[in-house]
Amino acid sequence: MKINTKKWDRAKYCAIIPAYNSAKTLPELVHKIRSLYPQLDMLIIDDGSRKPVNQFLDNDEVKIIRHSQNRGKGAALKTGIKYAKKVAKKYGIFLDSDLQHDPAEIFKYIYKSYEESSDIVLGVRDIKHTMPFHRVLSNTITSFLISLRTGVRVHDSQCGFRLLNLENIEPDNYIYNGFQFESEFLIKNPSKRINFAEVKIKTIYNEHGSNMENIRDTLRFIKMYFASYFWK
Repeated sequence: MKINTKKWDRAKYCAIIPAYNSAKTLPELVHKIRSLYPQLDMLIIDDGSRKPVNQFLDNDEVKIIRHSQNRGKGAALKTGIKYAKKVAKKYGIFLDSDLQHDPAEIFKYIYKSYEESSDIVLGVRDIKHTMPFHRVLSNTITSFLISLRTGVRVHDSQCGFRLLNLENIEPDNYIYNGFQFESEFLIKNPSKRINFAEVKIKTIYNEHGSNMENIRDTLRFIKMYFASYFWK
């Protein structure tokens, strides 16, 4: 996919990557992003990994912020958003650290954001043919419930590969610090108020798996979902 590079102001963008015990995958991900987008700033939030990220990544190549203990993916994302806004980034491109997101598709998000003036761009995977059944079921149910809650059709609510306009986000306004944060964000930001778009992306499900614990995190999602009806 081609994009008018004159329109893409790299200084406004930042790749934000939450990482927890990702020593096997993170160096390759950083290398791929750097080779494809040499001038794109990268921010790694080390969420209390047993082996600190700065032991295997060069601090001169990426910005690393470390939590002294594991606080959850949502907390890592909030830390990343706050820092990116502090250094005047307008857009955050969020990727997971487990190589299940192809950096070559970052341009899809930028292109979609420009073409549709979108402040939220979510990735949509073809999950039925590559993911284990329990993951397909979980994603299908949560996506349906979020769509029902917001009145906006969301096809892949659990995809962490997304582009967000950071000017619309105040991290302290969000309650949850775990995986629920990504769902809380979607519920609190329906497209009636913020322009929303989706892009189809590759489905990569590798042996590295996910830090998400399906039963516990699904129960947490349900608790968060019902609580959302009482949010002001």
